[in-house]
Amino acid sequence: MHRILPLLLACLLLILFRIAGSWFPEALPNFQPLAALFFCGVWMAPGARGFLLPLALWALTFPLGAGHPPGAGLFLTTLLAFAASFGLGWSMRSARAGAWLAGSVVAALMFHGITSFAAWWADPMYVKSPIGLWQSLWSGPPGGLLPSWVFLRNLVAAHVIFTGLFLLARYGFPRMFAPRRAGHAAAC
Repeated sequence: MHRILPLLLACLLLILFRIAGSWFPEALPNFQPLAALFFCGVWMAPGARGFLLPLALWALTFPLGAGHPPGAGLFLTTLLAFAASFGLGWSMRSARAGAWLAGSVVAALMFHGITSFAAWWADPMYVKSPIGLWQSLWSGPPGGLLPSWVFLRNLVAAHVIFTGLFLLARYGFPRMFAPRRAGHAAAC
């Protein structure tokens, strides 16, 4: 049960936030559990299945997403960023909860860095210099609706919140609903 609860929570959150993101794309851009799901994938299944389950959920909910840019390059860059998030989570699989929350911030920064670097590299609107890279990381393209830092802020917040929820589903809920042993009750 302790492996199924995070998966069920992840599915529900992902579907709800994909639908809400489609209806209100400007309200909370990039505030989704998807990247945290890859980061926390090691909790759902051992080995490669911990990556394949979030990948399957992403593929199933992809049509519900709003405003995903077209093109195989951007799709592959996003997949690379998800794989990096999973790799960081996998390397932390035996860490304590506090380290997981700090790691979720690092994973969000990695994700933003990888995708912003790819945008800078591929988009002719950015000057190919450190200033253009900084623009991609922080302010976004000229004339963009929102600066890049808003996406980063929401990504970090989503990572920390959803990693916290996955931690609670993984460790908190099973303890709350675990039957008490007779020997433990007598000792109290």
